[in-house]
Amino acid sequence: MSLRDALLLLIEVMGVVAVTLLLTLSPRFRHAPLVFRYPRREGGIALSLFGLTLIGSFLYLHTTRVAVSAPLTGQINLMGMALLLYLGALVARGQPLRSAGWGRATLFPALQLGLGLIFITLFLRGQFSRLLAGIPPEQGQALLLSLLLASGEESIFRGYLLPRWSAWLGPRTGWLINGLAFALWRLPWVLNTAPNVLWPALGVALLQGLLLGWIMQKSDHVLAPALYRGFSDWLRLL
Repeated sequence: MSLRDALLLLIEVMGVVAVTLLLTLSPRFRHAPLVFRYPRREGGIALSLFGLTLIGSFLYLHTTRVAVSAPLTGQINLMGMALLLYLGALVARGQPLRSAGWGRATLFPALQLGLGLIFITLFLRGQFSRLLAGIPPEQGQALLLSLLLASGEESIFRGYLLPRWSAWLGPRTGWLINGLAFALWRLPWVLNTAPNVLWPALGVALLQGLLLGWIMQKSDHVLAPALYRGFSDWLRLL
């Protein structure tokens, strides 16, 4: 990562933090906390599911080359398989979608926060004029794929794993472990597509995971971090 890219990322993070702090002052973000009856059991199950998906990602990349030829498609394929595992866990244990970050009470506030984060990201990266001029179909398709990938992975990491680890180990420790887990999730992809920038890429993934986890804790809904991440990742692809 160049110095310019690092500065742009730092500025973007600062802007996102400021907008999130401002918008979540609204009473619409005040909600009853999510409580698990057996937090230790929930945390252990979440840890086991993450271990399975991490092993699955290494096996997937070992047996297919789609991640190298089409990395975004490869990530979506694996995300879809992992998401089925977590959805299956919800159904098997009779847990509501709110326990995976998709509650109705904070849906519209989270949508407004997500749009606000998109706006500040576009502004700080100076991409408004480019969007107003129009984007080619292939870039529009890349945006849809980025949003799809972000929605699925955020449902897993910030929706399912984060609240369970936070209930088990405390909000701060759960948040830190969630960020580390997200960086580990990125490890096999970086090793297969860009091993020469392993540590910078993992550092960015850790920072992104911590930021997204914090947004989730402030908004209590997956939609806000998913919208922000989808657009932010897409802008970096551009």
